[in-house]
Amino acid sequence: MNKKPYLLAAVLAITIGVQAIPTASTYAAGSGSSTQESTGKTSTTSADNSHSEAIYKAAQPLLSSSSKLPQAIKYLNSNLYAVTSYRATMMTLQLENLHKAALGAWENKFSRSDVQRQLAIVYKPQVSMVKLAESVKDPALRTLLETAGESGYKLETAEGTYFPVIDYAAYRKYKVYVTNDISDYLTMMAAESDLPSAKDNGLVIAWTEVAARALAAEQFTRSYPKSNRITAAKQLYAKYIASTFYGLNNTPLFHYDNLEMDLEAQKAYAGLLSAKNPDNSPFLQKLEGFMKLLKENGYLLDDKVEQYRSKEVPLT
Repeated sequence: MNKKPYLLAAVLAITIGVQAIPTASTYAAGSGSSTQESTGKTSTTSADNSHSEAIYKAAQPLLSSSSKLPQAIKYLNSNLYAVTSYRATMMTLQLENLHKAALGAWENKFSRSDVQRQLAIVYKPQVSMVKLAESVKDPALRTLLETAGESGYKLETAEGTYFPVIDYAAYRKYKVYVTNDISDYLTMMAAESDLPSAKDNGLVIAWTEVAARALAAEQFTRSYPKSNRITAAKQLYAKYIASTFYGLNNTPLFHYDNLEMDLEAQKAYAGLLSAKNPDNSPFLQKLEGFMKLLKENGYLLDDKVEQYRSKEVPLT
């Protein structure tokens, strides 16, 4: 049995790539939410739909270029309420795609050594880039922070490096306008944005939250199997399955010295299983079998536990 601390490089390497915006027929069939309209529309409904289409069409030039992200965000913030849920969903996904496509270029701008040195001085957790810019004397850095913040990014740090990430908390305001699947997707992504699960190759959220996020991602994949964001949800699920059953290099589920299960994880998983019915959750069923096996052997990592993990939740 190999117990060397080579746990989860793959977990931290998971990224959620840019996904294509669906066509009308694809999204209506696959979102998990009804976007079809009834026949026999009233004149008021027709007028509303015409207004919705006009707003959608006016947004397209803004959603076609990363240089227009600030304008696109302002436009959606002001007009998303006035379009149908289908068009609101389309516009929101277009904005996210644009954020993802532009992220690499922003990362390059922030990776410069002179920028990193200055950020190490001014960085404050949970402070927006626009707010940080107010305390920066260097004009170039101030402009960089202001523009990135207005474009919908926030500043994060890990392993001594500072880098921009998409500020999904700002997407929360769109949840009431989009279809159910994308509303739930935005909830998951905002949780990731507010508090990333890991930094410096270790967990920064509690074991309870690790399992809760795995359960939320699983519920999404089972509720919306044809959602446009199903791939992203599956990647989140894979990440949290691995974290639940293995931990990370700097936060292993089983201590390296004595192979005992982390006590806080033990309590967290037992509490979750006592509060949730595992009948409709393959994740909870696997966790239940895992905990039963561990209870029998005193919560130690042994050959049987390794075999169970390899069979039920293999690392990929």
